[in-house]
Amino acid sequence: MKLTKTGFSVLAASLMSVSAYADRLGGSASLTYWSPDISGTIQSGGGKIDLDEDLGLSRDDSAIITAVFEHPVPLIPNFRFQYTDMDQVTYGSVNNVDFNGQNFDGAVQTSLDLTNYDFTLYYEILDNWVNLDLGLTAKVFDGLLLLREQNANPVVGYSQTDIDDIIPMLYGSAVFELPITSLSVGVEGSAISMGGDTVYDMLAKVRFRASFFGVEAGYRAMGVKGDVSGIDVDATSDGPYLSAMLIF
Repeated sequence: MKLTKTGFSVLAASLMSVSAYADRLGGSASLTYWSPDISGTIQSGGGKIDLDEDLGLSRDDSAIITAVFEHPVPLIPNFRFQYTDMDQVTYGSVNNVDFNGQNFDGAVQTSLDLTNYDFTLYYEILDNWVNLDLGLTAKVFDGLLLLREQNANPVVGYSQTDIDDIIPMLYGSAVFELPITSLSVGVEGSAISMGGDTVYDMLAKVRFRASFFGVEAGYRAMGVKGDVSGIDVDATSDGPYLSAMLIF
């Protein structure tokens, strides 16, 4: 992806310009259920293929594991890790479409694995009733897209594309503590746009905290527009989520 060529140097310079840091030792761990709806198109050498209408990719259940570590050491950024499991197999139909050097015409089985890992370094800019974090994220995809024609015997149309991009992104989080309650609301996400390619991973959330435990609900949207492992992608995954948290 073109974003990987110059993105890291630009984002590294942005992170180095921030001098704030956390004022305490702490962190959190959470387990999240996310139910995103997938929509959009893919294209590689032929016409566009609709992910929902042609391939049958739609709503899928995903698991997310997140861990955050903050410390009071000056200049050294805090660390956030997130693992998102996105994997499904569907069945659909296409009408005489070339994709990745192969022709597909009829019933198609699709295996889509968009499993990804976020490694985030960030600084805590504000820490009172408004919490503001800024940093950068490396989003690592470790998956594949497999299309297999079902009608032909032997199989005529078959395409497997490994999705193994590393995408640098700007990271930000803003959380507002509601007065005289255990509730907070906020927005969080990573995004980058460069050379015609755009990637984002954003969410809006409401959190209830009781001592060391918390429950969070919200809406997450992840989108890609541009070249991914040689495929022209214009797609989004968005839907509600629910998290159980341990905060220390």
